[in-house]
Amino acid sequence: MIKTMGWTAIAVVVVVAGFLYRYESLDPCEWMTQELAEYAGVPGVQGLGGTAGVVMSTGECLQNWMDLRVKGAEQYQES
Repeated sequence: MIKTMGWTAIAVVVVVAGFLYRYESLDPCEWMTQELAEYAGVPGVQGLGGTAGVVMSTGECLQNWMDLRVKGAEQYQES
């Protein structure tokens, strides 16, 4: 039981560290804006996630981010 909780805690730390390394944020709206900028081929700008958060809910940002990730993966496979 304690071993499982330890491994789970380590997994959560690794996932959070990955998001902080890649996006420098834990906000799905920030992830979405950075992915959108990358998909469009323009340099990413930190802080646009707050603006997107005003227009969309966190759930909408998360869904759009996931859609962009899938679209990017499909584009990568076609190349």
